[in-house]
Amino acid sequence: MKTLVLAAALALVLAACGFHPRSHTVLPTRLGPTKVVASDPYSTIAEDLARQLERAGVPAADAQGRGSVLKIVRERWDTRPLAVDQFARAREYVTRYRVDFALQGPDGKPMLPAQTIELSREYSFDANASVGSPAEQEIIQRELRREMEAAILRRIEYALRARQP
Repeated sequence: MKTLVLAAALALVLAACGFHPRSHTVLPTRLGPTKVVASDPYSTIAEDLARQLERAGVPAADAQGRGSVLKIVRERWDTRPLAVDQFARAREYVTRYRVDFALQGPDGKPMLPAQTIELSREYSFDANASVGSPAEQEIIQRELRREMEAAILRRIEYALRARQP
């Protein structure tokens, strides 16, 4: 009984503050079939964005490439020391992930002009537990890539909705 009352109170508090779970992105249909192109052939963000667009209800462009084009112009990772200890060893780092992109319509005209999104994460580094540090950095990069994909899709969604007549 106590658990039920606690769950009901939690639901009431969350509803009162305006919280609601974020649904998946649904892009306007006028975007049409879309192809994702990256300047770096080894970049995984193009493949991931193509999958995310498909999940958002956007069909892939046909074999001739007719349709909108999401161009990943540049993708850049940067990791730098943020804080050092008394022995001049790095104790905290910041990892930045920057993506420059643009969206062209099927007619070749820009639907979304060239833009940049930059995300960053700070994390501590323990020299005594160096086995976990590369794994931690890999997890951070994976999370930043996922957040970047969502940020790009949200930017496209907002720009297209704002341009609707």
